[in-house]
Amino acid sequence: MKIKYLFLFSTVIGLLFAACNVSNQASRRATNEETTKFGDGVDSIKVEVSTKVGGTRSIILKENADAVARFENKPDSTLSSSATEELIGLADSLFVKKNHAIILSLENAEGRTGYPIFTVSLYKDGQGETVRYDMGTQEGDITHCTTCDIHYSPEFRHFLSKVFEILN
Repeated sequence: MKIKYLFLFSTVIGLLFAACNVSNQASRRATNEETTKFGDGVDSIKVEVSTKVGGTRSIILKENADAVARFENKPDSTLSSSATEELIGLADSLFVKKNHAIILSLENAEGRTGYPIFTVSLYKDGQGETVRYDMGTQEGDITHCTTCDIHYSPEFRHFLSKVFEILN
């Protein structure tokens, strides 16, 4: 009779271990499928908007994590996974892989305003590379800045609108 109980006990334990292993493999697979990565070794991107009046606000995009929006004098806010995924896809395409142009044309300007300033920093192994985009006032498809009038691409404008939608 002891052998019968021992056999039953070992069978139940074996089934439990098998079930745990299957569950663990499935969760690892799901995690790997949801992994969001940047190209070219970039591990995070910081998008920052600075204005004379509104201070500085930023969005931090990191691999495998929901984006964080930072506002001056307010607690950080975590973005939804879908918003994070969209921003990472747009940022990766524009600033890392450079699949789309950002600036279509530049013309000399005559001293117009140059705010807000839009800054994008790419980080690889803790080292940052920053590019500033002068936003100025916008009329139609032209951004009027202090030094030049800029025609930004539709893809860049779409990225900007998403960022400003979150940070406003």
